[in-house]
Amino acid sequence: MVDRPFAWLISGIVAVTLSGVFCPSVRAQVPNAAQGGETTISESYASGPTRPISLQSDSQDDDDAAASGDDPNFKTTEQDLLDPASKAGQAADGDAGLTADTSGVVDGGVDAAEPVEGTDPAASEARDGDDAAIFAGPPAGYDPLLFQIEDLNPYVDNRTPRRLFRQEPYDPVGIKVGSFVLFPEVEFGASYYSNVFHAPGSPSDWAMDVKPGARLVSNWGTHALEFRAVGVLSFYNDFPTEDDRDYTLEARGRLDITKRTNIQALVSRQQYLESRSALDASSAGTRSVIDTNRAELAYNQRFNRLSYQLRGSVQDYTYGSVEDDGRVTSNSDRDYTIYEETFRTSWEFKPSFSPYFEFAYNHRDYGEAAQYDFINRTSNGQRYRFGVSFGNTGEIIRGDISLGYGIQTPEDSRLHSVDGLTFDANATWRATALTSVLLNASTDVSETTTANVGGAFFRTVGVEVRHELRSYLVASAGLIYSNQNSQDGIINDTEWRQTAGIEYYANRNTVLFGKYAHVDFNGVGAPNDYVGDEVHFGVRLRQ
Repeated sequence: MVDRPFAWLISGIVAVTLSGVFCPSVRAQVPNAAQGGETTISESYASGPTRPISLQSDSQDDDDAAASGDDPNFKTTEQDLLDPASKAGQAADGDAGLTADTSGVVDGGVDAAEPVEGTDPAASEARDGDDAAIFAGPPAGYDPLLFQIEDLNPYVDNRTPRRLFRQEPYDPVGIKVGSFVLFPEVEFGASYYSNVFHAPGSPSDWAMDVKPGARLVSNWGTHALEFRAVGVLSFYNDFPTEDDRDYTLEARGRLDITKRTNIQALVSRQQYLESRSALDASSAGTRSVIDTNRAELAYNQRFNRLSYQLRGSVQDYTYGSVEDDGRVTSNSDRDYTIYEETFRTSWEFKPSFSPYFEFAYNHRDYGEAAQYDFINRTSNGQRYRFGVSFGNTGEIIRGDISLGYGIQTPEDSRLHSVDGLTFDANATWRATALTSVLLNASTDVSETTTANVGGAFFRTVGVEVRHELRSYLVASAGLIYSNQNSQDGIINDTEWRQTAGIEYYANRNTVLFGKYAHVDFNGVGAPNDYVGDEVHFGVRLRQ
């Protein structure tokens, strides 16, 4: 008899494939535009502010601002990226990923707004929101070629939805270094925390913040390389145990085998201090240093409108010891490694609408049993997702949204499985020329060594709105909901986070910012509840 995971896998492949076979292909007329060659980064830069994005009506394809130039009366029909006759600046077989887009859409990325806490599904609650934002939203430049190494994981690595959401008046131009472009950035600021330990009755404190970063990207017509380094340093006035000394080192690469086939790879190392609000985190004394090493490989193949992706990853988490009043506690029982294999298939009706199915299998391996109940937390899990991709080039909407089911089953029968419906999203809607909306959502199973608990089902959903008060003055507001539930009454933590921010773009290289956040945390039992306020302000310098 066929088991449930295999049945889900087969049904998903059949559903997506048949939906394309029995629905007519969307073929359109080719715009009467001259075929252009590749556009390099140096050719793409504008001398003044970034051109604003002109929103189209719903009856026109989001992705076809096309080669209209500066003529407002220019009209074009929908262009199929897979049609052999390509638009200007595009490869002959319609593979838009290998040449730059010469339309008016600026597809470079900049540092992201604060995302939903927990960009890394395996350690979703281990870092504070601002720290996660620094690591998850790397800066990038103007040219579309800089976004070609992001297909490893659409919810983690896709930066173009956030680029559309940012709607900044300027893009960084970078520094040309041979056939690469360097994008340096540094942020100086101060922060105030009314609840520095994320606990009931916690005192307040101030901190000085320094956040340097740099990104080096290749400027090639085919293949791509990207290197990134980011640091977070904070210096608290009264509680040096809360000082951050975090960093990320990352390298990505893409090997173009053919115009429709490529291999992408990523290796990274992160080190950060665990958030006080994380599961199993120490509430007193020093914080645990978490070292994360990650390697991921993805194979992408496209057959006309049908695409497949096979990817595998290894993530290793190591937790450092903590000390309180001279007593050292080892966290070696929390160390684990995740092995994950994923299969994804999609059918492109048009560049802005591609339904897909994704199946992922993971194995979480612990080297030793937990010290609290002497049970090893090694487990196996499956994730099933049915979703829609809105593409990465639309002027109105970009990104991915999916629904599905996830289950994580411990190998030790004394621990029960954790399962439930999943909702994942990384999508932006450009409501008007001045207003954009960002939706982030993530669902996974959090690891814990709490006695007799095998894990907690983690859900987070965040909505943020961004509006241009002036071309140089942008305001934002957001609401984030997070919940962790072990489904046995032992763990059930809920957090609401309200945010507001303002950014002033003094010039292309200087941004002044201010952010406010209010946190309301409710755990099992009244003594675990707390509220807190955070204020951040400073200046961001970039090139």
